[in-house]
Amino acid sequence: MEVRFLGAAQEVGRAAILVKAGGARILLDYGVQLAEPEPLFPGHVAAKDVDAVILTHAHLDHTGAAPLFMLDGGTPIYASEMTYQVADLLLRDFLKLSGYYLPFEVLEVEELLRRGRRVDYGETIRVKDAEITFLDAGHIPGSMQVLINADKTILYTGDFTTIRTRLLKGAEPPPRDVDAVIMESTYALEEHTERRTLEKMFVSAVKEVLDQDGLVLVPAFAVSRAQEILCVLEAHGVRRGVSIDGMAVKILDLYLENSRYVDGYQLLYSAAKHATRITDRRKRRRAAERPGVVIAPAGMLKGGPALYYLERIADNERAGVFLVSFQIPGSPGARLLEERRFVHGGVDVRVKARVEQFKFSAHAGRRELREFVKMLEPGRKVFVVHGEPEACRDLADYAAGLGHEAVVPERGGDYVV
Repeated sequence: MEVRFLGAAQEVGRAAILVKAGGARILLDYGVQLAEPEPLFPGHVAAKDVDAVILTHAHLDHTGAAPLFMLDGGTPIYASEMTYQVADLLLRDFLKLSGYYLPFEVLEVEELLRRGRRVDYGETIRVKDAEITFLDAGHIPGSMQVLINADKTILYTGDFTTIRTRLLKGAEPPPRDVDAVIMESTYALEEHTERRTLEKMFVSAVKEVLDQDGLVLVPAFAVSRAQEILCVLEAHGVRRGVSIDGMAVKILDLYLENSRYVDGYQLLYSAAKHATRITDRRKRRRAAERPGVVIAPAGMLKGGPALYYLERIADNERAGVFLVSFQIPGSPGARLLEERRFVHGGVDVRVKARVEQFKFSAHAGRRELREFVKMLEPGRKVFVVHGEPEACRDLADYAAGLGHEAVVPERGGDYVV
């Protein structure tokens, strides 16, 4: 069994890993890195050199280059139904917003949705002499780990978390006797706050603003985070003026239509019933003028309807802006946290509203990553990817200390299992 890392090697994003097993050439993810001034693509692999592509989940850093395989008309692509539906929205948005020429068009995105082969948790398929089984990754609805069994066995976690959230139950544990694991290390250097503690801190802050008849803006990722925050508010009895805006509304409706992918479906259903969907300018203006909670993308304030609300509450000391995810250094969200400022229409605006951060995450933290490695029998091969170099090395060192053969691969490197 051989593995080539075309992306996600000592970097977060553009996941793309080619595995040769049982005579089959299996490409695990094919994503982009949303860098400035233009997205970065993974290493090239010709469609004729791939027997199957597997997309672990819908985020663009795992699917953003996948439509390229529609250009040849023949490469089979496997993913969950939920992944296809969400990826369709994200890829269309990618094409719409990108100021950079992309090497595919809407036709290829439509073809991906039409021709993609649907698989589900627990299902096993065969590609030549390789058996491929799909396991729940707990990252976002529809996300999967991939277990490949040929002459040896290898598990690819994709993005995963073992933590139960209001939406999902967490990843399935790894088979102890796999020969190798390819695992993410995004938060290998950071411990996550215990989930229920984090929820209480967030809800307490929200209630403090509402008690002053203020508006709380929650900039949130449209995929999974916005819907989870909706569930957190519902679980804690916060229903006053709760609204959801932008692409988050479309994703919410997809989740409601695909209940088997949402462990906390009844809570989500109840939360959606009590929330207002912002679908036009009139509703948006009304939501911005009254006390309540507005959940809106973008999660790092790089665009989206969140900016509309931020502009209107920036000067209001009774309002709150509560960021619910990691903020990439240099992003508008990071600058808001550090300086209490943001740029709107070319004007530098001072924010008087209360600004706080609550780090909800769909990735395993340091503790969970290490516990995952400890589940493996000693002597396994552990490839550490999808993290900054320091994070990859830290987790690899920990795995080596448990008796595993730990590898931090180079991009473009070939390795034998």
